[in-house]
Amino acid sequence: MTDKELQKRLRIIRKGIKELKKEYSKLEIRPCQNDMEIQIKEKELREINDKIYALEKEQDRMILDSIRVP
Repeated sequence: MTDKELQKRLRIIRKGIKELKKEYSKLEIRPCQNDMEIQIKEKELREINDKIYALEKEQDRMILDSIRVP
């Protein structure tokens, strides 16, 4: 993968992470009326957090792979 392709892919990943974090913060402050809504909200927050973690892991892997290849 060339530097230009790598930078483009990293930009896309960073943008995705930023959007997910924004969505997470909006969901985090959403009010809940009962226990069922709280459980749904917690599940959605966990899913978003997992997606963020996966993107960050992919980003780190790409950066490390680009450093290793001379």
